[in-house]
Amino acid sequence: MAYGLTMLGAGIAVAGAGFVSIGQGVAVAKACEAVGRNPETLSKVRTLLLLGLAIVETASIYCLVVSLLLIFV
Repeated sequence: MAYGLTMLGAGIAVAGAGFVSIGQGVAVAKACEAVGRNPETLSKVRTLLLLGLAIVETASIYCLVVSLLLIFV
């Protein structure tokens, strides 16, 4: 019983990582739209995009760590 619930928790954590990737795709799409509308803001948009993606990527790494801990510990 506990093993099945552990695997369920790991699967939910992996699904969380999938949602993070969807959010990253939306952020990149919006950044491309912003640069397309106003090309002079390329450097500011690029800086904020990379900072935001780095912060969002940490959530994906946490999901990976949680799933690995649930599976192997």
